[in-house]
Amino acid sequence: MWKFLETLEKRGKWILCILLVIFLVLSVSRSKQKSDFLDYYHAAKRWATGENLYRFDAAFELQSKVKTMEDLFQPENFHLLTALQNETATYIYPPLFSFLLIPFTYLTEPNAALLFELLSWISLLAILYLIFQNRELSNSSSPFPYLILLATLVFNFRFLESHIQNNQVGLLLILLVLVSLTAKSHWQSGILLALAVSIKITPLVFIFLYVYEKQYKRILWFLIGIFLWNAIPLLYHWDYTIQMTNEWLTEILGNAFSNPLLRSWKNNQSLSSTLAKYFVPGADMMNQPTYGLPFITLSLPMLKIIQLVFMVLFGIPLLLLWRKENKKWEIISLLFLVSALFSGISWIHSFIICLIPIYFILNQVISSPNNKKEMFVLILILSLPLLAHRTFVGSKIEAALSMFSILFYTTSLLYFYIVRFALRETENRN
Repeated sequence: MWKFLETLEKRGKWILCILLVIFLVLSVSRSKQKSDFLDYYHAAKRWATGENLYRFDAAFELQSKVKTMEDLFQPENFHLLTALQNETATYIYPPLFSFLLIPFTYLTEPNAALLFELLSWISLLAILYLIFQNRELSNSSSPFPYLILLATLVFNFRFLESHIQNNQVGLLLILLVLVSLTAKSHWQSGILLALAVSIKITPLVFIFLYVYEKQYKRILWFLIGIFLWNAIPLLYHWDYTIQMTNEWLTEILGNAFSNPLLRSWKNNQSLSSTLAKYFVPGADMMNQPTYGLPFITLSLPMLKIIQLVFMVLFGIPLLLLWRKENKKWEIISLLFLVSALFSGISWIHSFIICLIPIYFILNQVISSPNNKKEMFVLILILSLPLLAHRTFVGSKIEAALSMFSILFYTTSLLYFYIVRFALRETENRN
């Protein structure tokens, strides 16, 4: 077994290159398919036309025109129904992201999608290079550095595949966060994290790391960056930017915090979606009856209380690590996982954030003494998302596991495994 691993390690560079080429081919081949990028692309086009970025105007107009069921199917309302199905709230990011994508609108949809796929692939290369070269994150004495990198990609294969298929922004966000957290310059760190948060709100959790390291200058630069990044579209179209920002704050962000029903569909694996699928009738009208859900009916205030309990449960380990020294990458890993678990909308591709935590914990466990049992448990946890794929269990079982939010549980297991390892490692050191 040891000789086999040594042989595999020697050929690790070539195997890694082949795997990355496979991801590139998948990216190019799927760029012509319908994907989430088209939602970004069409939102960017609306900056020129002045249409509503989030298309809630279609919902409001339909609500004003439809008084009976017969009105719903009148020919003059067909375009509103189409917009409601295909465009309303399909773009859910802050206005800045769509503004930054305006240059893509000078390309055709297929060419723009291909360019964005290539940017994601380049981001993946940059992420792998940064984590491989980072002395704090990697173990320089490890006998299998390339195997660890390969294993990280294999255990994240399901998420990478979904990310490529949906042409998502996740890899770019991971790169921005990673560079911001490893940058030596305070202003670069704060400005880059501000850009990530201005694209999608979830990286805001990494402010916790600044507090842990007492990097208050970075927090100041982060606040300056938030102002500067979001001021850029104001120079382009002042009134429209303010209007769309208010709409995002009220209709998107406001609903995400106040209403767990926001897109609580089968493939949404977040905590709020899981609770809604379990306990709220109509959260997923298409799939709940098939799987005998909800189990029981709970009120929205009760769901918020349950969410708060989970937040405390997951937050206590972070506070415990906050009191200990040299836990930077343990905290970073947990924050990546939290950003998906507690986001209102976490599709399968959202769990691409597991790249950093998985790479970190593999390095740590392999370098620890008497690691056979630890490694067995870790590999079992990391294999669960792969084993829940239709390739192994079939499409029907995969659908059922998704409906019951399997990724929420596997990611939670990884979260508490890292917590346990970090606390035990501290005890052994003392």
